[in-house]
Amino acid sequence: MLPSDLVPYARHSCWSDPGPLGVRLDTLPCEAAALPRIVGGLVLHPLFAPAGSDTSEASLRTAVEILAAAVERDGRPLDQPSEPGKRVIGTCRNYALLARAILRQHGVPARLRVGFADYFTPDFWEDHWVCEYRDGSSWRLLDAELTPQVCQRFSIPFDPIDVPRDRFLAAGPAWQALRHGERDPARFGVSVLGLSGLRFAAGSLLRDLAALNMHEMMPWDYWGPTRDFRPGSAIPPEWLARLDNLANALARAPATYNEVRGILAAHPWAALTPTVLSFPEGKPVEVALATVGKGTSPIKSPQSWRMLANR
Repeated sequence: MLPSDLVPYARHSCWSDPGPLGVRLDTLPCEAAALPRIVGGLVLHPLFAPAGSDTSEASLRTAVEILAAAVERDGRPLDQPSEPGKRVIGTCRNYALLARAILRQHGVPARLRVGFADYFTPDFWEDHWVCEYRDGSSWRLLDAELTPQVCQRFSIPFDPIDVPRDRFLAAGPAWQALRHGERDPARFGVSVLGLSGLRFAAGSLLRDLAALNMHEMMPWDYWGPTRDFRPGSAIPPEWLARLDNLANALARAPATYNEVRGILAAHPWAALTPTVLSFPEGKPVEVALATVGKGTSPIKSPQSWRMLANR
């Protein structure tokens, strides 16, 4: 029986809830080792997508939308890999979200973590999201994007279901390293887009806290003080101090949901707001989170989701 302060992490959030398509997750294995293969057979990163792919679907925010798009294209069981052209285009966040949805469907505590990985681009820490899952008495990092093919391509030397914490730095430790001068802020961000620096790392801090609090946002969402930080401009000293305090609180992976709630209560300015400033295609868009999932999916109605569940 799970300790009460871990139970929330074994339940779906509004973002990971598969809705009526949960029946398709029930038959999947819940072992972490199987998830890179399963999720990698459903999702394809934009960098690996065939020419002409609709990369806008990387902006799908909910697991049910992603699953609906996948099932519409390939009605076979979800553990049978789809052809690359039939997979749903998605970022590392969407890989992690589906892995988390599968684990939670089976009652395994899991959550998303936001940070930076050094195993994709030499001498650069890429913005990256992974799934942190409970394994006995420990939290381990699962990178569902690391299929055997991806591991081979990037010469990954470690097990994707136990990513070393010195190869993936969660946002708190990353911020500390940058502020202490141990790392170069110019080497943290999204290399292909030329995005880096403390402003980006500040956004990651808030996104990691939100993910720990069961709100898995998109990698390009900003709220609170980070809405007003501008590329190339210095972060005001008063905000640097507040961000330092938040990073210190997140430096060690919070063990329980109650601990996360305590961190949020101590830093209310970092809380997710009803509307976020988002940059899905590089241009700012105001997104009202209450409307997400209503008419935004390739499969537009919950009734359609129920029909797909029985395919």
